[in-house]
Formats: sequence, structure tokens, C-alpha cells
Amino acid sequence: MGENPHSQNQLLNQYISKLEIRFILIDNGLCPDWSREEHTRMRDCFYLILDGQGKITVNGEEFYPKKDDMVLLPKNSRVSLYSENETCYNKYWCDFSATINGKSLFDIIDFPYVVHIENPDYVKSLFNKLSELRLKNDAVSALMIKSILIELLAIFLSCDKAKPHDEIQDDEFVKFINDYIKNHIHEKISVKSLSNLMGFNEKYFISIFNKHFGITPALYIKHMRLETAKYDLLYTDHSIAFIADTIGFSTIQKLSKDFKEYTGFTPTEFRKTFK
Repeated sequence: MGENPHSQNQLLNQYISKLEIRFILIDNGLCPDWSREEHTRMRDCFYLILDGQGKITVNGEEFYPKKDDMVLLPKNSRVSLYSENETCYNKYWCDFSATINGKSLFDIIDFPYVVHIENPDYVKSLFNKLSELRLKNDAVSALMIKSILIELLAIFLSCDKAKPHDEIQDDEFVKFINDYIKNHIHEKISVKSLSNLMGFNEKYFISIFNKHFGITPALYIKHMRLETAKYDLLYTDHSIAFIADTIGFSTIQKLSKDFKEYTGFTPTEFRKTFK
């Protein structure tokens, strides 16, 4: 089963809401000495191709951008440039920085490197506006620069290929589950409520949960409750009745039964033996 698009959109929204973007420079014109050996990009960069032809290799993928294409070269990407002509492209280029919590946006979300622009005149107007605003230092101009850069990023995000990196999605899933259970450990937590929060149907949620944790959601929640009970028994003087209530057990008897199965000790024995 493919990934739930609604959940993926929620995750993208969470990332983008934390986006920090900084304008560095913009210029346009012909590109002399286009051909370059593979090098690592020091900054994020947009190209808007006005005319010409050549080749760009980004992280091992080859592209032949043409008129009205936009190119994205993320910071730290491996790039090489090649053309048979000394001057191959007339283009705009804009250097910028896009980060989320100090990490590059493009290390978090997969973007395409090249997209074809359906409304080139409008996009050219955005680059022209950036060029006009770059020498101004008032607050309104600074906000407009940020909004234009965000709009240019949105052109790439509108492509179906834009999605969170798999490893980031995995990290976020595990973090969300653990944080939610810890913050609601005194409450009844159902598989249905967790799957709804993640935007999954229950069957898909359980399969993803098993992939990450190796056990069912119900068993994982029980284990987290019992691990919390172990900590409270060792490091607090709370009564067993109080601990049972604060970690979501309906009775002392239920806690004692599950705790004995989990540790081999009753709560009282565990506290006396290890505290």
C-alpha cells in the first residue's frame, strides 16, 4: 500500500511552517567559462534559463536544461557543468539559504532539480523584482524578498516529486509516537486515536508501527507504561496506587499483574529489591 497522501501533506506542512530563508545574491546574463569539473555547492541556488543549451550533473543525475526551465542546486550537492560552447546559457541565478531548525531544507524534503515553467513571464517578473529589491534595506523590501523566494520554492514543491526524505519521515514517526504516549500516558490511548492523529487508516497504521517498533501498538503502549512504573518505583516515593493511576492502569491489581509478567517482580518486590 502506498503512503497516505494526507499524512505526507501534514508532514510537509509541519516542516514548511518552520522554514527560515535568507537571500544572498541575484544576477543575470551570459555564462562565460560554463564548463566546470565536479564541485560541491557552497550555497543553495536557483537558475532560470532564458536561452542556450548545456549539461548539468547534480549528484550523479544528468540534465540538459532548456529555455523556461528552472534549476535547483542545493547546498552541498555535487555539481558539474559542461558545454561544447564557451558561452552556453543566458540565465538568471539567485543564491539563497533555506533551513529548518538549522538543517538544510533540501536535506529534509526531496525536490526535483529541474522543472519546466508553465508561466515563464510571471517567473521572470519574480526574478526581476528580486533584482530591484536587492539594494534596498527597508523592512518591507526584506519581507517581499522572502515572499518571492518562498514562491519560487513553491514552484518546485508543486511538483509531484517533492516529498519528505524517507529517513526523516521515519524519525518523525517514531518521535511523534513516543512524545504522544509520554504526554498522554495517564489516558486511554487507542490504536484508532493514534492512527487518526497520523492521518492513516488503522490497518495501514499498524503495519507501519510494526515496521518501526517490531511489536503491536497496544503492546508498545503497555511497555511504555510499565517502564514509567519502573522509574517511578525506583526514583520516587509515590504509592503504588498513585503510580497506577498516573500511568493509566485502572487498578493496582491490573498494574501488579502486568508488572509481574513484564519484570518477574511485583511492584512492591521491585521497589524493595532495586531501590
